This record gives sequence, C-alpha cells and structure tokens, in this order.
Amino acid sequence: MIEIHKVSFQYLSSTSNILENVSLKIEKGEFVGIIGPTGCGKSTLCYMLNGLIPHSIKGYFSGVVSVSGKKIIDESVEVMSAIVGYMLQEPTFQIATPNVTSEIAFGMENLGISREEIIKRLDGILETLGINYLRNRATADLSEGEKQRVILASILAMDPQILVLDECSSMLDLPSKLELATTLKQLNKIEQKTIVMIEHDLDYLLELADRIILINNGQIIADGPAAMILTDIDLLRENNLVPPTVVSLFQEIQKESKIAVEIPDSHSQATKILRRLLK
Repeated sequence: MIEIHKVSFQYLSSTSNILENVSLKIEKGEFVGIIGPTGCGKSTLCYMLNGLIPHSIKGYFSGVVSVSGKKIIDESVEVMSAIVGYMLQEPTFQIATPNVTSEIAFGMENLGISREEIIKRLDGILETLGINYLRNRATADLSEGEKQRVILASILAMDPQILVLDECSSMLDLPSKLELATTLKQLNKIEQKTIVMIEHDLDYLLELADRIILINNGQIIADGPAAMILTDIDLLRENNLVPPTVVSLFQEIQKESKIAVEIPDSHSQATKILRRLLK
C-alpha cells in the first residue's frame, strides 16, 4: 500500500535534512500512529504520501515513495489526492469555499462525480459524522473544531483508500473527539481504510492505533505494535514525549504499592485491572 525507501528531504530554507534515509512499509488496513517531538519530521513524511513533497513543497528530495503502486515523483498531487485524503493540522488553510455544502462537494466535483452521487454521498457523510446541523452554515462562521469536522467530511466523501490525519483531534472538545474516534475505528475496521495519524495525544492513539512509528531527529527510532511502544515510558520520555496518562498512573501504582501490577495497553484494560486490585 505505502512503501518508502531510503528517503531524505531538506527544505530550501534549511541547512540540514529534516528526514534522513527513512524506509518503511504500511500495509492496507493498518491504523498507524506517527509520533515524535515537534520538528522531528512527522508532517514532512506525510506530505510525501500525496505528493505535496516534492511537487508543491520544494526542497532536496531523494529516495522512492510509492502509494498504491504509484510513484509520487511520477504523479500529480491531484491524482494522488484521489487515493490519499490529507487533513492538515491547521483547518483554515484547507477551507476552499464559502459554505459547508459546497466545501464537502468541492473535491467530489473535481473528481467528476455525478450530481446525484454527490448529493447521496454528502447526505450520508453529514449523517455519519453527526454534523447535519452544519449543512447550511458559512465556513467563515465555523469554530476551528467544526472546520476540522467539515474538512474530514469533504475528504471522506471522496472515498480515498488512505486517510492521513495531522493532529485532527487538536481542536475538538472531548465529546467530538470520542465521536471522531468511533468514526475512525469504523472506517478502519469495517471499511478497511488505511489510516496514518500524526498525534501528540498518546492517550488518544492508545485507543486507536495498531502500530506506532516514533520519529526523532529525522530517523525512525521505534516501529512496532502500539501496545509495546506506548507503554515503554523510558523510550517515550527519552524522546521528549509525554506517556499516556493511564500508563504513567499504573507505573506510579507499581512504585507506591511495590507489587507487580500489569501496565495496561488500553483504557478498558486499565479498568479491568483496577477492578481486580480493588476487590
């Protein structure tokens, strides 16, 4: 699905590579969390998946990136955008039209989808994301969180094979984050969408991702099951990351009680362990 082979990149404004000789593979249907400190190259890596790098964002690029059998160097951003739906960290930069309905329809129109199908998809995605109440709103009047949800709706309406989400929960309140998590799980598990999510909230990723890739200083530091990476407190702290709250809590329980307590790899598992301890 996604193959990155010995990729390096340096921005024109920089004197050194932001990514250095990076290689990885992501299979169809995986839910991958990309983590790392600010400025480590997470977004740069993801800009390559739909061709923003090297076609729109200029710099010194080397290596090979293939997505669904297409080499990004040979394809336009427009072609890749039909395969890879990308949600930027700053939603305002991604809004292109004056109202919600036209915003969601915009991408589908560019793909040449029929009017009947556009209406059908638009109605369906508004219902799925629970934002039908935004249908007639002006995009300029939306909150940042509402903009994020509308952008996600516009991406999902195009039915891409791959979703790349850059801090997509950062401006959502807790109920909206939980709703989004449910939607993403359904897209991944039921519709087999491949999801790549850049996220600083490791508690959020603990509930969503199957696999975690940790990047720092332009290199892949760790790559493995989410349950392994996100419970490795020393590894996370060495790379200036805040461990999931539930993981830190159980580490403190271990220290204070001086008994062997299992470190949970999900919030549901944490609840079960606590129930056993409190009996």
